Amino acid sequence: MSSVAVLRSVALEAEFPETITRPPTPVWARWSLAAIMSSSAVLFFVDLLAAGFSDFYATGAKSMSVSWRAFFFGAFDPSATITLDKLSGFLIPQALSARLFGFSAWSLALPQAIEGLITIAAVFWIANRWLGPAGAVASATLFAFTPLLVSMFSHPMEDSMLTMFTVLSVAAWQRAIETDRLRWLVIAGILVGLGFQAKMMQSWLILPAFVVVYALWTRRSWSQRILRAAALCGAAVAVSISWMTAISLVPASARPYIDATTNNNVFSMVFGYNGVDRFLHGIFPGALPTSAGTAPIPSDISPAALLLRIVSHTPFKLLFPEYASQVGWLYPVAAAGVVLGIRQFRHWLRERRADEGVDRLAGSESGLQITVQFGLAFGVTLALVMGAMSLPHSAYLASMALPLALLSTCGGILLWREFRTALSLWRYALPIAVAVETLWTVWLLTSYPSFAGWIIPSVLVVGLASSAGLLAVARGRLEFTRFAAPVAIAAVAMALAAPLTWSISTVNPAFAGSSNDAHAGPSSVSVFDPPVSPAVDYGTGLNSNRLRPFTATLEAAAYDYAAERSSGRQYVLVTDSWRSASPLIMDGAPRLLPAGGYSSRAPSLTTSDLGNLVKLGKLRFVLLTGAASKNSAQSAPITDLQHWTRAHCSLVPASKFDPHNYLTVSGAPDSLYDCSVAPPQPSATGKP
Repeated sequence: MSSVAVLRSVALEAEFPETITRPPTPVWARWSLAAIMSSSAVLFFVDLLAAGFSDFYATGAKSMSVSWRAFFFGAFDPSATITLDKLSGFLIPQALSARLFGFSAWSLALPQAIEGLITIAAVFWIANRWLGPAGAVASATLFAFTPLLVSMFSHPMEDSMLTMFTVLSVAAWQRAIETDRLRWLVIAGILVGLGFQAKMMQSWLILPAFVVVYALWTRRSWSQRILRAAALCGAAVAVSISWMTAISLVPASARPYIDATTNNNVFSMVFGYNGVDRFLHGIFPGALPTSAGTAPIPSDISPAALLLRIVSHTPFKLLFPEYASQVGWLYPVAAAGVVLGIRQFRHWLRERRADEGVDRLAGSESGLQITVQFGLAFGVTLALVMGAMSLPHSAYLASMALPLALLSTCGGILLWREFRTALSLWRYALPIAVAVETLWTVWLLTSYPSFAGWIIPSVLVVGLASSAGLLAVARGRLEFTRFAAPVAIAAVAMALAAPLTWSISTVNPAFAGSSNDAHAGPSSVSVFDPPVSPAVDYGTGLNSNRLRPFTATLEAAAYDYAAERSSGRQYVLVTDSWRSASPLIMDGAPRLLPAGGYSSRAPSLTTSDLGNLVKLGKLRFVLLTGAASKNSAQSAPITDLQHWTRAHCSLVPASKFDPHNYLTVSGAPDSLYDCSVAPPQPSATGKP
């Protein structure tokens, strides 16, 4: 290498130094990571054998696996007549897996298990750079055995891909702070945009933390900080809207109808139905409201019930057992990390400012401080947003696992440091934190006495004994080196006992959650809503519409009857509910036209459309299921289609396609209509 090249290399390193350096990861830490990932892999792959389907999205994965047109547009059906009610990026790995291994519950869940392992390794990598090998092992352990994540990474859910890309974006952002290079900020934005394809606007919740903490630590001028923050956010937004823009450029006549909208606009679906409508209905034009209506507050509601309704839209709801048992077992330790981190940051910053010749980013202490600030900023953003919105299922909280794992690790490091070195009253922070963590854990456990009652005495005794022992050491009553370490280890075991129990319980399918709601351990009745009775005609998960096998068998027979008489036609059937179409598509029926979308309220197929299809010879049969069978809602579009069908088509006698009298046995109001035959007209006497 020439001397000029050497000087140029040295100059670049001086301008953009690797300011936070770490020695090579020790062997014991690598083996620890291997053990963590192996344990997680066992849990994931055991659980995915009983993962089941989220029937609506599993149908989309099936369609995308057999039709490249459906794959590109993210369509619900193989003919790509209507999209899903969400961006379909999270289904791409599932569709490719189903195409490669065949369509099954485990093939759809497999990509999420792989995403989980990648995410755990990324958490270790992030923590190792800023918290050291011990902090990396602790963070990866806490993250991997967060109960909610064990269930989520074992089921085909969109939150898995979002969590993976969120953690990977943190790794890129971390490198941007360390190297001060713009490209890493852009890469972080790109990864946020890829997360948008999985869970839309939720992926953007990390951007405020990125911008604020980067601005605090970069050595650039404020004008450059603003420009770089704009580059980060611009890259995120550009990648986020890339697929949506491509879809919008396709003429409406050449693409599927956009579900969850009244104006067939993908931006209304993403930013309205899946965005601001979660907070306020009717704000974004063209978006269907997320529910048919909001129940009014009863005039005779009790003060306690009214208070719960208010709390259900604040961050305080995250303290209740139904959510805290999934992500929040270590809330007290994470809170200690925030308090002690802010305290030590102020003290550390004063020392740095006193010595102007020392780089703020130099040394490992800066990594801990940045971790605390990032965890606090991201955690507060998530708590405010998740607290205000209605949570359809607990998997929305999966993003909180990363800041909580990092803050809990920082809390443990700082508590131990204060305990060992502080000469002030701060040395008592550790025994106090252990006592608070013990009482918090016991309080959560009492919400599940039939499941975890046996843990309560152990946690209570070990936790309080550990707190008392640490208090005695802090007061100088016991020798530090002899008693502190084993007592601290006992306290750690106490803190991890409950989340590990919840996580390991997922090997039992009864405690593994479902593809519609990631949830480890026993299900608890929400403190905000009354218990919901299970549906009598269909359920959720693998056997939706098959809990009543007569109904599914009848519809399959109706499809076979229609298929034999629809040769050369574009469609075999129109169905008035995706619940009727779903089992048929998953069983391989290719030419279906489902109306109404997920909510049955999307005007994807009007009576004029239906009449034109019949007139042009593209369609002959319509299957009506009715509200008592499977329709999600009795909406105007569906009601109009049903009325038009009954007025213009002839009812096919059930005996022609139902030789075993399933219709009679099930009592389901499923009816097949032949639109090539006009219905009989009533005579002057009113009789046909």
